[in-house]
Amino acid sequence: MGLNIKNSATESAIRELSTLTGEKLTVAVHNAVAEKLERVKRGKGKQPLTEYLASLGSLQAALASQPHKTEDAP
Repeated sequence: MGLNIKNSATESAIRELSTLTGEKLTVAVHNAVAEKLERVKRGKGKQPLTEYLASLGSLQAALASQPHKTEDAP
C-alpha cells in the first residue's frame, strides 16, 4: 500500500531529513516513524513532565519546611 504526501511542508521536511541523513526518502520516513513510535510506546503511562516537576517542587517545599537536623545535634 502506497502513501501519498499531499502536505508540502511535510514533503519538504522529509526531503530535508533524507538529505541530512543520507537515507532514501522511504528509509528516512520509516526510521523517523519507527523512532517516534518507540518514544511514544516508552512514554505511555508515564506522568507528564510538568506534573512531575510540580510534584518535585511540592516535595522540596515540604522538606524545606522541616527542621534541619545535623549529626552534631542531640
